[in-house]
Amino acid sequence: MLRMLGRFWFTLMALLTVASLSLNIGILAVSTIATKASMVFEALTGTTSMVTDLRNQLKAKEMRISSLSDEVASLRQPKVTYRGKPHLIKDAVSDTADRVSKRTAIAASRSASSVVAESIPYLGIAAIIGVAAWDIKDSCQTLKDLSELDLAFNPDKEVNAQAAEVCGMELPKREDIWASVKANASESWHQAGTYVPDLPDFEWPSLSTLAFWQ
Repeated sequence: MLRMLGRFWFTLMALLTVASLSLNIGILAVSTIATKASMVFEALTGTTSMVTDLRNQLKAKEMRISSLSDEVASLRQPKVTYRGKPHLIKDAVSDTADRVSKRTAIAASRSASSVVAESIPYLGIAAIIGVAAWDIKDSCQTLKDLSELDLAFNPDKEVNAQAAEVCGMELPKREDIWASVKANASESWHQAGTYVPDLPDFEWPSLSTLAFWQ
């Protein structure tokens, strides 16, 4: 009895295995036959079969998904054209900030260290002109840096006219400055008060003050 049951069980498992293999082979065969049938259908009728349509639609959707993935990635790290090259927004802003901050720190140190030299009567004019020339150059470069950053966000914006104006400034010569001091010292002082409101009232220094080095 047990032997008969064993044979029956072995026979049943063998049949199930064969059936499973047959099913897999059948599925592959049907898929292959469907593909070949669609190709023959297209060749005979000159039209696209449903299988090919579905395959093309699937491929188009896969391409669209890939394109959307790229768009999402670009939105996470947006770029702008900065100084003629693509840069991340944060990198463009950081580069501008570094340029301006370094230049400002140097200008502040230069102005503070030249105060004494600028205060020397007559000779200080040369120091004043030198420092002012550097200040204008730094201001010119800063306006250009800010303009580059502005153009990165507003490509259609016109060139900054203020930058061109500041960069084109020219300082008078030492002789012209001294001549203006002797001719219109009071007027020049009042003009400076427009930009430096804390200036005291104009008053010519006494001879004893001018001879402070004695």
